[in-house]
Amino acid sequence: MINPPIELQNAVQNLLKDLDPGDLVLVGCSGGADSLALVWTTSVVGKRLELKTGAVIVDHQLISESNDVAQNAEKQCEELGIEKVIIKKVEVNQTNEGLEAAARIARYEAFENVLHETNAKVILLAHTQDDQAETVLMRLTRGSGAKSLSGMSAISGKYLRPFLHLRKKIVHDSLDLIGMKAWQDPANFDNQYLRVKVRQELMPKLIEVLGEGAISSLDKTSQLLRLDNQALDDLAQQFVDAQDDVKKNGLKVKELENLPEAIRTRVLKICAVASGVHPGPFSFEHIEAIDALVKNWHGQGNVDLPGFIQATRVDGSLRFISSKH
Repeated sequence: MINPPIELQNAVQNLLKDLDPGDLVLVGCSGGADSLALVWTTSVVGKRLELKTGAVIVDHQLISESNDVAQNAEKQCEELGIEKVIIKKVEVNQTNEGLEAAARIARYEAFENVLHETNAKVILLAHTQDDQAETVLMRLTRGSGAKSLSGMSAISGKYLRPFLHLRKKIVHDSLDLIGMKAWQDPANFDNQYLRVKVRQELMPKLIEVLGEGAISSLDKTSQLLRLDNQALDDLAQQFVDAQDDVKKNGLKVKELENLPEAIRTRVLKICAVASGVHPGPFSFEHIEAIDALVKNWHGQGNVDLPGFIQATRVDGSLRFISSKH
């Protein structure tokens, strides 16, 4: 079998080069074009680096033919030289955030289980630059902050995204070299999902008006925001670490007032979560309400937070206390 395009090989090798021979690396595979291209490339690069390679196929069981899709993807992975293929069936429990979010939660739970079961070093995911641009655009319209707009990371713990800065067309076209046909997920054409609308309607219009470079520019913007956000997070954490027992003594309002707002709001979030606030439903509106106890104090009452925690201002200090009785 011929080798994948050099851009794909370099992208995968750059993220795997520091692993030791014999280490197991896995690829998340749906049977779609992106993931099959990643399976192929990882197989080739893995042999070169003397790594063990495997694939994880998550069967969400959301369509009647899901078992056949998983079995076919398994066969294709084996044809591409993958040594170990694991199929995980999952139950997708609908949440308030929608089916797409619920499927994602179930998928990552399956990945975590496989990482534990196999002792694999990493799982490679096939997100591309186009996926990153879609993510940034969707979050931009929601009024997201720097952390959210920084999008996906090429390295996130044990999850690696080697194709994150490559265009989807380059990845898709690579399969033509070996004549492999990828599965087309019907959900990718169902415009009840926001991402599908963005992909089919907004992205083509964006490219038409601003040119192809708009995609790489959005990706670059996300990378710059990631660096800025990390610097602000680090400064906020340094402030928290320098405090004397926040749970017992709270945060001095005078010291908080002297912080730039971007750092102060991060400090409030860190301390709130550390005090027991549930991070999932903890919103920007909650942080604004807490911050008002610092910068706009006029004797207002406590701020109720998720997890039965209240933010309160007492004797010049901001404290997070339990609201359970």
